[in-house]
Amino acid sequence: MSDQSVRQAARVVLVDPTGAVLLLSGRDQSCPGDPGFWFVPGGGVKEGEAIEDAARRELYEEVGASLGDLGPVAWQRHTSFTFDGCWYDQDESFFVVRTQSFVARATALTQMEQRAVTGARWWPLAELASTAEVVYPPELATLVQAWTASGPPASPPAIK
Repeated sequence: MSDQSVRQAARVVLVDPTGAVLLLSGRDQSCPGDPGFWFVPGGGVKEGEAIEDAARRELYEEVGASLGDLGPVAWQRHTSFTFDGCWYDQDESFFVVRTQSFVARATALTQMEQRAVTGARWWPLAELASTAEVVYPPELATLVQAWTASGPPASPPAIK
C-alpha cells in the first residue's frame, strides 16, 4: 500500500416513499478483477467539519441532493479496507433520511471518485435484501427495514 488514511466518515441512507434506497455503484480501478460493489453516499469528514455538515456536503457532491435536518445518527461502523492503493481505517456515522426519489447527479466528484463511481440506482428493499451483489454495509436492507418500522434508535448501535 502506498498510503494510509485514518478518518471519520459520514454517510447518508436516502429512503424514498416506497422504501427504496439510493446506492452508488463503484469499482476499484487499481484491482482489474474487481467485480464492483454498491455503497451508501458519503465520505470523509474534513478537519474542523461537523459530521452533519460533512454528510450534507458529501451527499450534494455525490448525488446532487441538498438536505436540511438529517436527524440523529442511526448507526455507527468501524471498518478497514484498501481502495485505490490506499489503506483506510474508518469510523462511519450513518444518517437515514426519508426523501422523494430523484435522479442522482454528481456535482463535485474528486478525480478518484470520477474513476471509481460507475452509477447510481434506487434499490427496492426486497431486491436489496436478496441480491448477490456486494453491498456496503452488508446488512443494509435489514437495517433499513428495522429503521423504517421503529424509527431511529435511542442511541446508534454499532453495525458490521
